[in-house]
Parts: sequence; C-alpha cells; structure tokens
Amino acid sequence: MKQKFDIKVFANLNLILFFALAVLANIFIGFIIGSILSSFTQNDLWKVLFLFLGVISGLYNGIIELLKEAKKQDNEFRTKSKSKRDNNKNNNSFDN
Repeated sequence: MKQKFDIKVFANLNLILFFALAVLANIFIGFIIGSILSSFTQNDLWKVLFLFLGVISGLYNGIIELLKEAKKQDNEFRTKSKSKRDNNKNNNSFDN
C-alpha cells in the first residue's frame, strides 16, 4: 500500500513553527526592553511589565497570522469546490 504524499502537511507545520517563533520572539524582545529600562531605574517592575506586554503582543500577532492563513485556505477550498461544480455542470449538459 503506497501512501499519497501531501505537501500541505509541511505548510501546516511551518505555520505552527511561525506561530511559536513569533510568540517567543515578542516575549524575548519585551524582556530585553524591560531589562534595559530596569537597569536605568533600578526597578524590576519594568521587566515584568514588558514581559507581559511581550506575551500579549506575541499572541496577538500569532493569532492574526493564523487567521490570515485560515482565510487563505478557506478561499482555496472554495475555489476548488466551485471549479469542481462548474466542471460537473459542463460535463452533464446536453448538446443539441
């Protein structure tokens, strides 16, 4: 039994990797900014604040990208089903 190789699996894995990297990068950048401000003011509140802002911004950007990809895949699915429907309609018509 030979299994069919589907390249879309790798596209979905790439999407998961992108989401994880976007979230982690925003958290890291937020921590770095918080650390810099914390070193100037001698107050650790900045680390916590910017770490929290990094988490929020990372999740926001990741979810926005996931929604864009879902909309793109939905449009692809709709065009495929529409083209199949049109092909079936053309094949079932009778010529006089």
